[in-house]
Amino acid sequence: MIWQTKNGYPEVVLASMCETSFFYTTADWLRHEIGISFCNKEKQDNRISWQFCFGAGIAVLQYDPSNGISVCPARFSKATPEEKAAFKMLSDTMQNVVI
Repeated sequence: MIWQTKNGYPEVVLASMCETSFFYTTADWLRHEIGISFCNKEKQDNRISWQFCFGAGIAVLQYDPSNGISVCPARFSKATPEEKAAFKMLSDTMQNVVI
């Protein structure tokens, strides 16, 4: 897991440059280990974006062939302080769960 803000919003990179199948494996892991329920599942070309609620915020699990798999607030740079705090709680939770 790599925490970064280079895109103007907090983001956790879970895997860089990987196959699409690993996105689905990661989604299953989040579902089973953290209890996340996905909604608003979108796929456009080779990019995948699935939203989910966590705490007081909405986050997005996303896949892009050139950037890999990452998680970030769904409102990206427009996330409120409460949404950013919920995202921080999510990243702490992911870090504490054995992969």
